[in-house]
Amino acid sequence: MNNRSIKTFVMCPRSKEQYKEIRKIKQDLISKTALELFAENGFHHTTINSIAQKTGISNGLLYNYFESKEDLLKKIVSKGINEIITSFDNNKNDILTKDEFIHYIKENFNIIKNNLKFWKLYIAIIIQPPVLKIVKNEILNFSAPGLKKLENYFTAQGVKNPVAETKLFSSIMDGVQINYVIDSENFPLEDVINLIILKFCC
Repeated sequence: MNNRSIKTFVMCPRSKEQYKEIRKIKQDLISKTALELFAENGFHHTTINSIAQKTGISNGLLYNYFESKEDLLKKIVSKGINEIITSFDNNKNDILTKDEFIHYIKENFNIIKNNLKFWKLYIAIIIQPPVLKIVKNEILNFSAPGLKKLENYFTAQGVKNPVAETKLFSSIMDGVQINYVIDSENFPLEDVINLIILKFCC
């Protein structure tokens, strides 16, 4: 929906559902703009004013959607992590089967392939040391349940040190994601996915 469509939508009588839709459209627009500016200029060099100007809204209106620049950053980071987590444990019974584990590995990279521009910007933000300091708790809190499921999965598979295996798996996944995003055209993603599955599922 473009700005003209938004204005037309706003001028009409609005129901509660329409208010929610308008709010979501604005939040998504602000988040997308902030993501681009954070990646391009760095988090600390990006101001609320610059985000508001590029989005085409006032500073005051922006604060109706996000409490602060830090809150906006945390929401962006949480969105990225949540997208990955949704592919985890399909039936949501907190127990990973081998099929669910393989699905998670494949779907993890499908999500990145299908929205490569977002993930390039996302990783450009995440690797900034000041950003990591701000969002570290969010990352740990969001990741903890998934890491525990992985640990339980490796335990059930008879792995001698499931904690270390979980850390190794997570580190490999993170590294592959970053390398793929950096050079997606030349990265042999399908071959690497098959190697990960072979390493951890066979």
